[in-house]
Amino acid sequence: KIAQAVRKDCVLETDRSDKSNAASQDLFASISREAAPKEFFSSCCKKIVERGRPLLAGVFQNQPLEHIIEVARSVPLDLVQLHGAEPASMAQQIPVPVIKVFHIDDSFSLGDKASSGDLLQTFRHSLILLDTKVAGATQQGGQGVSFDWTIARRLADMGVPFLMAGGLTPDNVAEALAVGRPWGVDVSSGVETDKVKDQEKIRAFVNGAKCAPLDA
Repeated sequence: KIAQAVRKDCVLETDRSDKSNAASQDLFASISREAAPKEFFSSCCKKIVERGRPLLAGVFQNQPLEHIIEVARSVPLDLVQLHGAEPASMAQQIPVPVIKVFHIDDSFSLGDKASSGDLLQTFRHSLILLDTKVAGATQQGGQGVSFDWTIARRLADMGVPFLMAGGLTPDNVAEALAVGRPWGVDVSSGVETDKVKDQEKIRAFVNGAKCAPLDA
């Protein structure tokens, strides 16, 4: 039974608007891009730590294991999110708990190993993150596209804790929680205006997640 959903917000390390209002979330994530110097990413994470925040996750997509471990230890990060095609077994080598993304499309099936991959393997990933697989996209995540939330509900009915992302906004987060029954929700582009974090949208999203009827 989910008493209250966890809210997670992601920001780019290049977003200097300071409008992400990290204190209103339970889990805050900073996204590492391959094009950005690793020192810059670490510096941004440390600034978040210094000004006070909830749990801090670093989001990495298909980046070297050595880089991930270095950042996790130097910041330090509370969690690492692997948001690319990394093997789930990589989580065994990371010194903090790991959130591992699994991209979902209409062909996804929990009963099909070729489709679900390592999703139900424990390894060290403490949390599964379900996000939308967008056909033709060179980089998954942050596309603002939803997947079929009833797929998530089947995972919830199995008693598996997970986060849910993909096309979530202040307008649909309550419905997403009611249908998918995730342990928490993850948002990035859904609380942006002109590609910059919008404090009002963040507040509305958090309120929508907190007030969602989850006891049915």
